[in-house]
Amino acid sequence: MADIWILAADRARARLFSLSKGAPRMIEIADFVNPEARTPGHEREHAPPPRVHDRFGEGRHAIEAHTSPREKAALQFATMLGSYLKRAHDEQRYRELVLIAPPGFLGALNAALGARLGETVLSRVSKDLTRSPANEIRKALPHGLFKHRTFANG
Repeated sequence: MADIWILAADRARARLFSLSKGAPRMIEIADFVNPEARTPGHEREHAPPPRVHDRFGEGRHAIEAHTSPREKAALQFATMLGSYLKRAHDEQRYRELVLIAPPGFLGALNAALGARLGETVLSRVSKDLTRSPANEIRKALPHGLFKHRTFANG
């Protein structure tokens, strides 16, 4: 069992790393891609809203979407990541978790984890490091995070 999993994510991609006691470095164990976040949504997001007819009379009005297609795709991706992390924690594949994500997506991840799994989160870092090398991600972690642990830099 890994002691800590580190998830670096944004709405389009997530990278999952493992850091175990005595390990020389973080090991990337999974890479997730959200294809919905990469599809052009400009046409869908900027198209006129659909129109509906009222039940009585000739009145018509637009229906405004409350959530954009991009936001929906990001929320679905966060939910999928949350499900994966819940299942892995139930299987005792890790003990604690670190989340690294841009502020908006970090909120979606927190909501997807729920209260029980949220208690396993050691730290939350509001940065987009999904395209950074593992050593830069490691450097972005709070220095006191591993104070009571004997982890090597990695």
